[in-house]
Amino acid sequence: MQSALSTLVDELRIVGVGVSVGEHLDAARALASVPLADREVVRATLQCALVKRSEHLDAFNLLFELHFSGTGRTEPPPLAGLTDSELAAALRAAIGSGDAAARRLLAQEYVRRFGGLEPGAPVAGVFAMIAASAAANLDTIRDDLIAAAGGGAAGAAAVADGPGADGEGGGDGTGGGGGGSGGGWNSAAAAIAARLDRAAADSAVDAFKTELRSAIRRSLVADRGARAVTKTMRIRLAQDVNIANASAAEQEAMLASIGPLAQRLSKILAQQAAYRKRRLSVRRTIHLAMGTGGVPFRLATEPAPPPRPDFVVLADVSGSVASFSRFTLNLLIALDSRLSRLRAFSFVDGLAEITELVSEARSAGRQLGPAEAAAGAIRRSGSSDYGSVLREFAGEYARQFSRRTVVLVVGDARTNYGDPAVASLADVSDRVGKLYWLNPEARRYWDQGDSVMSQYAPHCAQVRECSTLRQIADFVQSLAS
Repeated sequence: MQSALSTLVDELRIVGVGVSVGEHLDAARALASVPLADREVVRATLQCALVKRSEHLDAFNLLFELHFSGTGRTEPPPLAGLTDSELAAALRAAIGSGDAAARRLLAQEYVRRFGGLEPGAPVAGVFAMIAASAAANLDTIRDDLIAAAGGGAAGAAAVADGPGADGEGGGDGTGGGGGGSGGGWNSAAAAIAARLDRAAADSAVDAFKTELRSAIRRSLVADRGARAVTKTMRIRLAQDVNIANASAAEQEAMLASIGPLAQRLSKILAQQAAYRKRRLSVRRTIHLAMGTGGVPFRLATEPAPPPRPDFVVLADVSGSVASFSRFTLNLLIALDSRLSRLRAFSFVDGLAEITELVSEARSAGRQLGPAEAAAGAIRRSGSSDYGSVLREFAGEYARQFSRRTVVLVVGDARTNYGDPAVASLADVSDRVGKLYWLNPEARRYWDQGDSVMSQYAPHCAQVRECSTLRQIADFVQSLAS
């Protein structure tokens, strides 16, 4: 057990999770006081001792599963005697009932029977997952769960019973559909119930998919060893994943980090005033006057509150940075609730203000897609034209900015060999307080091909590579210093 713990600590450090010697010793002492046969107790014990930040939990859980999988059993699988039809019936019942223990055993059997994993074969977890999922027929099970809960019928009823569905229900409010506002309320309730039924079915099926992935990993570890599987999986923290190439699960982890990042950025921007006048402090002046019989011989002052910054974001949403622009738009939505003065612009070969779109998406609690943001920013070819955009931005909007304005440009600075309009960027920079540029492209590719990053850099307070969350967080931290 101590050997497995040492290996786990080494792997955590390789990934980027800081584990001190003292924390390693604390974990070893804690293991001596818990029942080692209970895997979940061991997991919770090591998690408390080794993990300090919530964003490291996913990496810890995955590494723990690899190094503490306990796959040394030699007895026959418990469900090996079931026929395929009996196995399918058991799976349908387990997913519907939410029995976690049954799901785990069924996932193990589906991987053993249908995953195609053979001893000594190359690691092929993705293909095993596809084969096991297809054999489990999870889409049909999901549909059956929705139908059993009444979700499909409720959704159809919500549409059929809606106002005016049968040509009646209007006028005097005595027609079909329940009449008046009652029909609308019933329709809305039915639609909500249908959505809840679908969400519950999706959650149940996703839970079994998670068990399938765990069973595949346990099988691979039993055959090749934890270290070999760890190397093939390339386990990384969400903050070190390239945003443009992130998987769906990694994007979800990034979304969870956007809120704290936006809060930190908004706080720093509010404190960036270069000079703050002092104002009379009535409370301190009265306090000092207590020593002179209430006569205010000495006036006390205090710094005035920092002026609210005008934060302007100019975001490239062209095809070359489409994956990253989704993250940028989510960051804008998070900032919109924290900054009182935020203006957002998207551009491709034209410029479009999307401030209202961002506010509407935040109010509705939804994401803003790159296609929606780019709808008004495509004028001609659909390829990015920094020269035309910067000239329009400087000509129509720069005069509205002041020294209190902070401008953030997010783009790869690839002009498609057109005029970069450096003078227009310089004009904007001269009018505003600070201008920053975040480039989602790796620094080694700057100034290659049609990139003109070095021409824009002299007019920016900072130019930063921002392909990962860690790099963006470093940029935010640099503003504080």
